[in-house]
Amino acid sequence: MTTQKDDKENCLQKFSNTQYLKDVFLCSLVAFGGPEAHLGVFLDRLVQKKNYLSEKALLEWMALCSFLPGPTSTQVITAIGLEKGGRSLAILTLLVWAMPALCLMTLIALIPALIDKNSFANITSFLAPMAAGFVGWAAWVLGRKVVINPLSFGLWGFGLAIALLSTTPWTIPVAFCMGAGLSIFLSPKTDQFKSLHAGKFSVPWGIFFLFIILLCVGIISSFFSENSLWVTFERFYRYGYLVFGGGQVVVPIMQGELVNTNALLTQDEFLAGFGLVQALPGPMFSFAAYAGGLCEQQKDINRQLLSAMIAGWAIFIPGTLLLFLVHPFWGKLKTLPWAHRALRGINAIASGLVSGVFIGILIDASWSSLEISCFIISLVLLISRKVPAPFIVVMLGLFYLIFSNLI
Repeated sequence: MTTQKDDKENCLQKFSNTQYLKDVFLCSLVAFGGPEAHLGVFLDRLVQKKNYLSEKALLEWMALCSFLPGPTSTQVITAIGLEKGGRSLAILTLLVWAMPALCLMTLIALIPALIDKNSFANITSFLAPMAAGFVGWAAWVLGRKVVINPLSFGLWGFGLAIALLSTTPWTIPVAFCMGAGLSIFLSPKTDQFKSLHAGKFSVPWGIFFLFIILLCVGIISSFFSENSLWVTFERFYRYGYLVFGGGQVVVPIMQGELVNTNALLTQDEFLAGFGLVQALPGPMFSFAAYAGGLCEQQKDINRQLLSAMIAGWAIFIPGTLLLFLVHPFWGKLKTLPWAHRALRGINAIASGLVSGVFIGILIDASWSSLEISCFIISLVLLISRKVPAPFIVVMLGLFYLIFSNLI
């Protein structure tokens, strides 16, 4: 009879970095929509199909990354790599996850005149309802796991209300804090978690100083260097550490500085890129590559390409470094008895947020009957657990292309 220790050792032996990175790449090809839709993709492939982590652990990472500035879904999948294989695997995870979207947005920045925006929008209009299906499926699966008593139901409802009524990203970290506090004080005394002593915290000072050095280098170089690429690095690095709430928040900030203040892009160019990035898979922060490329559109194509690469990666660096910085604390905090109860409250809030986003999508949706069909089909296929996510995208794309020409 195998022990729990033997099961863990067998699980570790079966884990393959190469296979894991292949799964991350597949996620990057089908992760349409925002962080909540991405969570549904992670839940489908990384949790349900491959069992790299539990649903509870995925929600915990979502909660932690929601506290940090930067791209939430990117930090979540990077954190999974960090937990499974350390910083080297985490960096590879980030590269594999973000590269497809960054390459696509860089290409679009280099050849804007060749894109028929109206035709592209018509072809890809099935992606929004399909992504809504992923969000709905994630809301159902996660809700079943975390809503187990009246307290968790109340916290779930609170998270749902925040998602529907909040107009600022700052309310999300506050909601997580309230959920953790209420769960600590209101959970039954008998419902406690026995664990090892957390021990002393080890601060990764090297990561901290690297974060500060890059910040200072960017600021100083942008003031004293005549090379506009240093300004690009400072600008997009700053976006990465000042923005809470992900791509939906950083894009308007970019618009204010790049379009309204410095006129590096026109309003039409900016909005075209914003529309395209929402129709493509991967992190919305990949919009930085498009914006960075167009910031140098008066120069030659090599200059544009370099600017797109700098902007595209600079915006991901701060959030990744901050994740590395807090990871040692997070791993040890979870071993404390009160932290276990706090995490249950945080998980309930996170599940409610996903459910609220799903309801908000349905309220704001103005879909045609064909797009509604795409939503229903994607939800049914996900619930059936018989069709992999990449095939769902291909099937719905063909379905929409065929029937849109018939109607």
